[in-house]
Amino acid sequence: MATIEQIYATVHSCQFDGVAVTQGVGNMVKRDLVLVRVVASDGTVGYGEAHMGLNPTAIAEVINHSIAPQLVGRDSHDVEGCWQAVYRHQIVTHGLGAGSVIAMSGVDIALWDLRGKLLGLPVYKLMGGSKKRLRAYAGGMGLGWQPDTDLEREIGKLVDQGYTAVKLRIGQGIGPDSSKVRHIRKVFGDTLDIAVDAATRYTQSDIAAVTRFCEDGQVLWLEEPFAPDDLHAYAELRQATQVPIAAGENHFTKHAFRDLLERRAITILQPDSAKAGGLTETKKIADMGAAWHLQVAPHTSQSVIGTAANVHLLCAISNGLIYEADISARNPWRDDLATNPLKVEKGFIEPNDLPGLGLEIDEAMLEAYPAIPGASYVPPARTAAA
Repeated sequence: MATIEQIYATVHSCQFDGVAVTQGVGNMVKRDLVLVRVVASDGTVGYGEAHMGLNPTAIAEVINHSIAPQLVGRDSHDVEGCWQAVYRHQIVTHGLGAGSVIAMSGVDIALWDLRGKLLGLPVYKLMGGSKKRLRAYAGGMGLGWQPDTDLEREIGKLVDQGYTAVKLRIGQGIGPDSSKVRHIRKVFGDTLDIAVDAATRYTQSDIAAVTRFCEDGQVLWLEEPFAPDDLHAYAELRQATQVPIAAGENHFTKHAFRDLLERRAITILQPDSAKAGGLTETKKIADMGAAWHLQVAPHTSQSVIGTAANVHLLCAISNGLIYEADISARNPWRDDLATNPLKVEKGFIEPNDLPGLGLEIDEAMLEAYPAIPGASYVPPARTAAA
């Protein structure tokens, strides 16, 4: 029986020359990776990704000094037992809230990768699924706030690559948001699915105006219009429109999603396996959604590890809707961290057939990216100082 010999996380940062993209969350000035390894007693290594949480070095500290001591020595196949141990000892009582959940998410993904490697099976098979060719939409850190004509050119290139769905970043204001949706719908017609993401920038007073331009633009979904704790506004908006309402990337564990479901607040669940509790918890969230006849469109994090985790999840659940592809111009964690990265081809993506997450990680490339503490998104007024 292989046991857990070691768990450790390192942080790596890719500094941009200026601002890479502007969205509702702020100006992106760097891209961080919290890379997690779980090493078995036979030397096998499982890799995971924890979301950077705008404080990547802190997330790594939680993994290295709080979670790792709890799990070293346990059965490496006991993924559920490891999750429950951290949940009971740290998350429920003396944990750091979302930070501990994010940290455990990376460890959990690594445990699934490790277990698959030990058993010689891809994760989607371990989770009871089968290999699927998944439709992808252009999302991630792209299609930010910019003039409508520039946005049109960027989307045109994506359509030429085979994408049939995109996600526009709104939350700039009712005027520019509605103009953006109208323009892209007019240019590309009904052949392109258009989702919109407000990054929690609206309030209840915006419901009528937002509803109008989303309905007129026939959007695929309206994502995160309100702060994640404003369940009343979510429920009110869902009653006011037939536009699908999506949320979940800032909701942690199945318990938060239970509250969303009981309030009938959303129609599309968007958990992030690198934030919501790993693949163990995200699979439970997806199954809860299936019980309410709702679909899942997972939020994608920073690296090819998060990509693979979401792809394997979508292959294993009955209610998967679509995969979110990161289309940012520069992302070494997406392109170079694995020698066999998963790629979107003609608008679709599928998992590799190797055991675990199916990735061959190249740790040597990380030497060029030392950790830079602090947030990767900064308010516009701080851009020059960053």
